[in-house]
Amino acid sequence: MTRGDSSASATTEEDSDFEETSIDVDVDIEANVPIQKPPDNKSSLHKFCLPDRWIAVVGLLATFAVILGAVLGASLPKKTTVGTGIYPENAPFREVIHENFPDPALLRYKGLWYVYASNSAAGIIQSKLHGEEKDLGVGNVQLATSKNFVDWEVRKQSEGPLQELGVWVNREMMAAGADASVSVRRADVWAPDIIQRPDGRFVLYYSATAAGEKTIHCIGASVSESPLGPFEPLSSSIVCPIKEGGAIDTGPFKDEDGNLYLTYKLDGNARGNGGECLNTVPPLKDTPIFLQKMEMDGYTTSGPPVKILDRTDSDGPLVEAPSLIRTHEGIYVLFFSTGCTFDPSYNLKYATSTNITGPYTRAAHPLLDTGAYGLLAPGSASVARDNTTWRMAFHARKFTDKAGIRPMYVSNLRINGTNVTMEAPA
Repeated sequence: MTRGDSSASATTEEDSDFEETSIDVDVDIEANVPIQKPPDNKSSLHKFCLPDRWIAVVGLLATFAVILGAVLGASLPKKTTVGTGIYPENAPFREVIHENFPDPALLRYKGLWYVYASNSAAGIIQSKLHGEEKDLGVGNVQLATSKNFVDWEVRKQSEGPLQELGVWVNREMMAAGADASVSVRRADVWAPDIIQRPDGRFVLYYSATAAGEKTIHCIGASVSESPLGPFEPLSSSIVCPIKEGGAIDTGPFKDEDGNLYLTYKLDGNARGNGGECLNTVPPLKDTPIFLQKMEMDGYTTSGPPVKILDRTDSDGPLVEAPSLIRTHEGIYVLFFSTGCTFDPSYNLKYATSTNITGPYTRAAHPLLDTGAYGLLAPGSASVARDNTTWRMAFHARKFTDKAGIRPMYVSNLRINGTNVTMEAPA
């Protein structure tokens, strides 16, 4: 089943189980409440005019309170610190790929899960990895597979699905900070995504630095008989608004009527005036999410794109990373991220509509944000379905002794009308 495919039929395979209790994503991390200690001496007690005979009683009660507090405190989970990879037991997700695996994109096909991700060097901060890992940044696109959605096998960089890129790509660019000693240079490839065409072939989309540019990305496409590749790239990009900042973050979608669509972000902040993600210094640039109808080949556009969402003041510098689905109730749910992926402001939100072109109504609260269950800057989600279960993959920032990376996390979703909640996969 392809990501966002509203028309895919259920299978008889049972490879996932829900936990009994649904976890509301608005639950806060438990507060660390200090224990009130008793006064240390008699004089402080006498300030409250207590008779001397009560001093011993008060002391005993205070001692009992301290002991009871210690016992209860020992039974409660420790306060979670964001960005450390330590999460409470009730977290509605699992960290399943522990290395840098940003911008995951899900595909379900013949009982197997596939997930594609950005170049392995993309977005790493405070890195000590460069120079130690010789294959860092070598592969254009990362790929992992799983039978149960929890245990994932990351394929070798040399076995990446996208070995070649279109001639429109700047071939002198490498992923930011990638080891310059590697023998193969790769473009700074971001946020791949995939869909299966009606003819059974697969189209893998990707964003890469355009020829003649150093920071501006455009969207390309490639085709293969297998989700493992190898994918043959088209010679030309399919979306490339250079003057407006380029385009990134594709999200392909097949509607129930069989029509193919592509959501993407106009990367206006790439032409911004500075600040967080280059777009918090006025005048701010728009970073709209567009919906583009596609021909059945999956890479030829059909008509003009439609803007379905744009940045607001509360979003900070941008909106990005669209993932569109349609529920059995006929509700279109658009998942997206706001803030800046390098900062705690980054989060995961969603909006809903009864029409694919909108208008989309935003949920009152983010689905995930910094501080939720110890996460730091969660976002860039991909949502797909197996049987009747909606599944989600996303990344969040985690600091190790080597670098600030973005591992991959997974969750199950329950969607009731326009309300989305999360629960951990078994």
